[in-house]
Amino acid sequence: MTCSDARGSRWLLWPVMAVVLVGPAGCIRPPLLVPVKGVVLLDGKPLSSGVVQFQPAAGQMASGVIEGDGTFTLSRHLPNDGVPPGTYRVAVTAFDRLAEVQAVENLIVPVKYTRFGSSGIEFTVFPGTLEPLVVSLSSEAGAEEQPAFNGEGAATGTSASESSNTPAPNTPGEDARGTPNTNLGGV
Repeated sequence: MTCSDARGSRWLLWPVMAVVLVGPAGCIRPPLLVPVKGVVLLDGKPLSSGVVQFQPAAGQMASGVIEGDGTFTLSRHLPNDGVPPGTYRVAVTAFDRLAEVQAVENLIVPVKYTRFGSSGIEFTVFPGTLEPLVVSLSSEAGAEEQPAFNGEGAATGTSASESSNTPAPNTPGEDARGTPNTNLGGV
């Protein structure tokens, strides 16, 4: 084989090398997504509006609009695309449709359900999950967390942040836990 023959063969190798080097990059699989459908119940009856949100330990949150019959379908990037298998904390937000503003006093679910940390609702989604999820809420749950309103728009009573689990404001010489402050620097 002469040098001119070898140069011609090199041109044949470029397409083969391109397939070998670039080919595997195109084979990266997207994460497995499980379609998730469910229903939100308040006191055993379908909630007729609102939003349900699923928060994983890591990764992107998913959400679904609660339809008039209480059903929802979770989406992350595309409508109804589902979620990766895993454990999710759940929050539900629903306001009175007739209210002019979306404010705490217009919630139709207890405040505790609107936060992932206080809702107490958690679901694990497994590959191949087909059964609809049932998110059950109680209007009695966290009633002590709902601020009462005095008719003039001002909150009365106590909220979750003002409950007895919260330390009292510190006094001079104590930190927020009531521990004596030994810092004598005055700062």
